[in-house]
Amino acid sequence: MGQKYKTQIRIHFRDADPAQIMYFGNLPSLAHDIFEEFIVATGYTWKEWFKGSTEMIPIRHLEVDYLAPFIPGETYEVEAHVENLGSTSFKMKYRFFKNELTCANLTMVHAVLDTKTKQKKELPETMRTRLERYAQ
Repeated sequence: MGQKYKTQIRIHFRDADPAQIMYFGNLPSLAHDIFEEFIVATGYTWKEWFKGSTEMIPIRHLEVDYLAPFIPGETYEVEAHVENLGSTSFKMKYRFFKNELTCANLTMVHAVLDTKTKQKKELPETMRTRLERYAQ
C-alpha cells in the first residue's frame, strides 16, 4: 500500500452560500488546488506538469459524495492518493474530514493526451513511477 498525501484546507467566508455552509461547487476547485500541491510532492515542478511538452492531463471525470457540511472559518484535513493507475489515465481519491468525521469523498480521473493530436497516450514511465508511490 502506497503513501497518502496529507494536507489541510481552511474554508473562507467567500466560499459560503447564504446558509453559511460551503457552496457545493467549490469542493472540486479545492481538490484541484490540492492536486497542484500533490504533483509537486511526487517530484514534478509545477511548470513541468502544467506546461509539459508532449502530454496534457485533463480531468475526464469528477464525482463527489458530500457527507457533512463545510463551515467557513473551520480547518479540514485532506488525504489524497492514487486509487487506480490505468494505461492512459489515473484516478485520484480525496477524503476531506474533521475530527475523523468524513465530510466528503471526491474522485477525479485524469486522462493523458498527446498535446498535438489530443488523442489518448500511454502514461509516461516517469509519471507512472512517481504516481505509484501514492497508489493504494
